[in-house]
Amino acid sequence: MNIYISNILRGAVLLLTLLAFSAHAQKISDLGEEVSAEADTVVAPEVTRMGDWSVVCDGEGGTACAMTQLGKDSQGSPAIEFVVRKVGEEDAEIDGVKIAAVADIITPLGVLLEFGLRLKIDAGEERGAPFRICQKHGCLVREPLSLDVIASLKKGNVAVVTVAAEGAGPIDINISLSGFTKAFNAL
Repeated sequence: MNIYISNILRGAVLLLTLLAFSAHAQKISDLGEEVSAEADTVVAPEVTRMGDWSVVCDGEGGTACAMTQLGKDSQGSPAIEFVVRKVGEEDAEIDGVKIAAVADIITPLGVLLEFGLRLKIDAGEERGAPFRICQKHGCLVREPLSLDVIASLKKGNVAVVTVAAEGAGPIDINISLSGFTKAFNAL
């Protein structure tokens, strides 16, 4: 596994850890490793490939899991990380819409924040989302995914994420949906 992909997978594990234990911050050097408080031992994450997706679970029996994929630009260079995790409550709603999952999309710095991020599944309608925060390693969009969006992702072939970069304009990044259903069902 090349170093970049390994670092992204460790980043996904960090996201899982931060989401599960939001009160406890971790250092960037701790990416991919979780220290068990009881045993004071390092626990490696469990990574399973499902189509073009990786399901990353904590090393404690896989109780906290997320699915992740690197999106590449037109030159084949990694451009974003797309992370999906299920919402723990079956009756979760936002403004009367049932929510099945949350997507965290991480982009490099240099994106135009006013443009936001756009997502289009196959030939479906384009959806927009604002950036939440930018830190020294990139910018984050965190967006709830309704049951309808999850159904579209499960049926789809490709999701196109569009961001705009300073001096480059809009950039389309393809996310393969091969293995999405299997990975989502494994969460």
